[in-house]
Amino acid sequence: MILLSGWSDADELERKGDVEGLIRALGCHGSFLVRLDAAHALGRIGGARVVEPLIAALKDKDSNVRRAAADALGQIGDGRAVGRLIAALRDDDKYVCLAAAEALGRVGAPALKPLIAALSHKAWDVRCYAALALGQFGDARAVEGLIHALRGRHEGLRQVAAEALGRVGDPRAVEPLVAALKDNDHQVRWHAARALGQIGDARAVEGLMDALRGGDRGLRQVAAEALGAIGDARAVEALIPAVVVWHGAEAARALGAIGDVRAVEALIAALKEEDTEVRWSAIEALERIGGPEAERALAEHGARDK
Repeated sequence: MILLSGWSDADELERKGDVEGLIRALGCHGSFLVRLDAAHALGRIGGARVVEPLIAALKDKDSNVRRAAADALGQIGDGRAVGRLIAALRDDDKYVCLAAAEALGRVGAPALKPLIAALSHKAWDVRCYAALALGQFGDARAVEGLIHALRGRHEGLRQVAAEALGRVGDPRAVEPLVAALKDNDHQVRWHAARALGQIGDARAVEGLMDALRGGDRGLRQVAAEALGAIGDARAVEALIPAVVVWHGAEAARALGAIGDVRAVEALIAALKEEDTEVRWSAIEALERIGGPEAERALAEHGARDK
């Protein structure tokens, strides 16, 4: 057996495929660096026989090792690790919690029901990390629980739930996400607008137009992007003022994505803006919309003149 004294010894064991040696290294009581590198190596090697030692490493005294073990278990994706990874969502180290959530998102089907159940855990941080994992998982069966989390009291959980619902992309989330556009926390509003753009349902247009007219700058930007992604012509009437009054490059790009000729005049005016990004976005939008008026304006200003 090779006596481990650092990273190079673990690398050598991995090159030789000495899984038993790496498992012994994972359980050694010396330097945490040995256990850390062994956990990483076992994750790369994979296989059923490394799962139980990595599960045991989720209780290691060093948080770096626990995090590496969680990451390795996520790479392997064995359902036997689900219970311990769920428990690791309450680790004292937030980075271990994040690694456990990401691992659960990669494990797949065996993790789905436990994660949905964890959305009802009494501790908000467990609910938050469960929502994060479910967003990565992307299964529509989580929608009901995520909507409940979106309507909860904790701002951080509402943020993560909104983001997760966008990744799942289920139309059932549209109504609660539109309601979240008026949340008292600006990050929740931002994530809700972004999620609605990802879902792409036209029922969100009116709510996003309201957010575009009255929101803070960050929300206006994301709402404009979402409206462009949805591509509904009703949004033009709200996006034009966003270009003219708020000098929004995102609004100009959204108008180009929608492709409505009503936007041409406002986009031509935006060619004179001092902001380079606004001018460039207006040029691209006019090129997408096309037509004689847009082509004349582009020719006069130089289609690629920043």
